[in-house]
Amino acid sequence: MKSNPMQAVKIGKVIVHTCIGKSGEPLERAAKIIMDITNQKPVQRKAKKTIRDFGIHRKEPISVLTTLRGKKAEVTLEKLLDAVDRKVKADSIDRFGNFSFGIEEHIDIPGMKYDPELGVIGLDVIVSLEKPGYRIKRRRKQRRQVPLRHRVSREEALSFLREKFGAEII
Repeated sequence: MKSNPMQAVKIGKVIVHTCIGKSGEPLERAAKIIMDITNQKPVQRKAKKTIRDFGIHRKEPISVLTTLRGKKAEVTLEKLLDAVDRKVKADSIDRFGNFSFGIEEHIDIPGMKYDPELGVIGLDVIVSLEKPGYRIKRRRKQRRQVPLRHRVSREEALSFLREKFGAEII
């Protein structure tokens, strides 16, 4: 029995994100931690609006993130899933196969050590799954929508997580 190679699910991207809520030194420390985890330079994101109760001002950098693709995304996702004991909540998987999970402390990641100068931060990990052919949605010329029948379903994402990463869905 031959399976269709265009129906094979793969990792599109993995985003490692943390929101500190203030700019300056704490944000620089968080950027250093994300760089240690992913071996890739993170970018800063600015606040969209002012929230006085939290001390956040519009256009002030408040978070850092990095986007991983390809083999680097797979290797990093392996490490990040180990930090949560390879358990993913079923509620965190959407109908298009994307999922996310949080890591309470970055020192839970295997190979990461506590550095008193940097402190401890929590991370959000967002994973986008796709099938071959998703390029039509991102290309410059003749951009098209990916039809619903070709998008990754929730069930396909669940089976991909179980088979590829040995993850437990709770």
